[in-house]
Amino acid sequence: MNYSLPVDAEQSVVSQIVARKLRNSMLWMGWGILTTFITLMATLINDDWLDLAESSYNILLLLELGVVFLFSARQLRASLSALKGMFFIYSILNGLTLAALSMVYGTTAFFYAFLGTLAFFGTFAVLGGVVKRDLTSWTTYLLGAVIALIIVSLLNIFLFDSEFVDLALGAFGVIIFTIFTAVDVNRIKGILTAVALEDDDILERVELIGALMLYLDFINIFLSLLRFFRRD
Repeated sequence: MNYSLPVDAEQSVVSQIVARKLRNSMLWMGWGILTTFITLMATLINDDWLDLAESSYNILLLLELGVVFLFSARQLRASLSALKGMFFIYSILNGLTLAALSMVYGTTAFFYAFLGTLAFFGTFAVLGGVVKRDLTSWTTYLLGAVIALIIVSLLNIFLFDSEFVDLALGAFGVIIFTIFTAVDVNRIKGILTAVALEDDDILERVELIGALMLYLDFINIFLSLLRFFRRD
């Protein structure tokens, strides 16, 4: 996919719009992470919420997938308020599932995994923003790697139950989703460049779509790093 600047636009003007909107997309992602953290902490100090999170873990995961699919299906047709609502609902649901996971891995593991995620995500997000070439051609290979990762994860759960395989999956997960971070930032930047002079509705949609993409990258890096920590 090749992106080009609108013919009648000054490159400097478009660049300013792209930089501002890309920053806004990152800010939306940050609000999502903050919402997840607040939900996680609130769940940990509320026994009823924690019981619900642990007993309904699989249901919550299905709800998360449903919200992501609904967001993706309606991203160009739903109102901006509806998209924002779905984004924050997903962030809250993720906070509940992470609270349940924290009872398995422990808060120390979560702390170190979070720091590692910040380092990997931040580095590759900057890389994706400064690289001039179009990285979106990598998407097909990365999606293939994600599918392979899911299949091997399921096989390990139901057949192998190997700690070594779990660690290998964690390592590959970190590699795949950090590269995905750079590709997604690059993709958002490219889309913003193409629609920079469109109306605010389109630009805000791109901000929110990009925020969810980056949020998913962040969480997947975090979950991959979590595999490296022994369970309590």
